[in-house]
Amino acid sequence: MGDEWKIDIDIPDIGMMVTLMTTAICSVIMGAAEIAYTMLWITASYVRHGKDFFLDLLNAKALTWTAEYILVAGSLLLLSSILFLLSSSFSLYELNALAKNAEKNVHIKIVFAFFAGGLVLLFLALISAIILRYL
Repeated sequence: MGDEWKIDIDIPDIGMMVTLMTTAICSVIMGAAEIAYTMLWITASYVRHGKDFFLDLLNAKALTWTAEYILVAGSLLLLSSILFLLSSSFSLYELNALAKNAEKNVHIKIVFAFFAGGLVLLFLALISAIILRYL
């Protein structure tokens, strides 16, 4: 008798959909920007130092400041962009599953773990760039 006024609306969680979509968009923008910025570093170093610069990157005996900067900060930025793109992919996967099944249990902790890992690596890349530049 108590359920006669209950309305069963089969719509997905709108707040979760907005959160997943926002996370996906931010992750794609940040990941693509980090890749573009790293490629800009490498191109600028190649123009400045010439072809021998890539041999300096491979030769671990005599690394210049620029080579250390690109190896450390660039590697961290690329790892961060990989985590951001994984966050985006998983977020879109969960968004698709939520759109198909309104009762789907979304694994938001995994999405935010990838996103937070990308932010931590981005922070480490910026700190390492500052340390390599000014110390």
